[in-house]
Amino acid sequence: MFTPDESDALDVFVAVIDFERSEPGPAVRDLVRLSDAWAGRVELFEAFLAGYGRSLTATEEARLVIDAALDSVSGIAYGVAHRDPELIERGRRTLARLRVEHRAALSPTGDAT
Repeated sequence: MFTPDESDALDVFVAVIDFERSEPGPAVRDLVRLSDAWAGRVELFEAFLAGYGRSLTATEEARLVIDAALDSVSGIAYGVAHRDPELIERGRRTLARLRVEHRAALSPTGDAT
């Protein structure tokens, strides 16, 4: 979708809809797969947010973590079933990253404290 503004070429709205995997849900869900691209690169995440126009709310940040974990497990299962090693690796990489980022909230056995 594209809406040009004749008065200022810099003030243009551009949006992309991925109909293949589209479904109703929170906007932050769309960021799950993108988050792998900026993992470990704070400047990329900040640049994304600058373009997005705002920071994520605390609720959106929590939802992003939950959706990333669910997407990882789903991706690993799908990747194994369909022999897609790239999808399996992305899922494992995301789970490992989430575990490191949220380790303080876990006990030595992995249970919430």
